[in-house]
Amino acid sequence: DYLYQYRTLCSNLERSLSALWGKLASEILMQNWDIAFEELNRLKEIIDTKSFASPLNQVQNRIWLMHWGLYIFFNHDNGRTQIIELFNQDKYLNAIQTSAPHLLRYLATAFIVNKRRRPQLKEFIKVIQQEHYSYKDPIIEFLACVFVN
Repeated sequence: DYLYQYRTLCSNLERSLSALWGKLASEILMQNWDIAFEELNRLKEIIDTKSFASPLNQVQNRIWLMHWGLYIFFNHDNGRTQIIELFNQDKYLNAIQTSAPHLLRYLATAFIVNKRRRPQLKEFIKVIQQEHYSYKDPIIEFLACVFVN
């Protein structure tokens, strides 16, 4: 509650962003998945529209957002669909491919358990083929064996 109050009163954008990260973390710790999901979307919007000091800072913020989002996506009722929508966006998929390929396993898991997203699975298989030489794990290998080999 105090972080929300602070954010509404704060005029410094950096501190307001830090308070939003704190609010997201506190909602995750309290397991308020619906509110945490709203905060995640609010933070995503800020990260996508804010001009950072360097593009690397923006990529790092996107990666942190995806890591924190894993708690929400795998506990929220609609999370398995939302993880596919977020991680499959070009900006976020590029961040995964360049700096955090281990996040591909969570996206692969979401595709496996979510039957409604089968059409997007074909695009993801192409990503797996591209990243096959730089990143491997059992889940990615399973999808490669089933759909590629």
